[in-house]
Amino acid sequence: MIQSPSFYIFSILAVIVISAIAGLALRRYIIVPIIVFIITALAAFIIPNFVENTDWEPLMGYALFLGILSFIISVLTWLYVRARRRKNEITSKRATKAELNDPDTAPDSKR
Repeated sequence: MIQSPSFYIFSILAVIVISAIAGLALRRYIIVPIIVFIITALAAFIIPNFVENTDWEPLMGYALFLGILSFIISVLTWLYVRARRRKNEITSKRATKAELNDPDTAPDSKR
């Protein structure tokens, strides 16, 4: 295993940030965990070639952990976006009903 704790801290923080931002930007929530797993799994096979006393098995387990973490963050992001979208729809429906019920407060273009 890699003995540097900064490797693990930075990789976990990077996965959390990338999963949240990419999920919000791309709106393809399942793609990000798959990409994270593939990249970290490839790194699990490449890193042991350059670091002594490192096997690929623990790094592959860590890649699986990061993939699951990314999946959890993607699901939470999807739930947040869905709840926010529903809240906006409810707010816009209430605003439309209020404008229809009270024509004096409606803008001139809607009269």
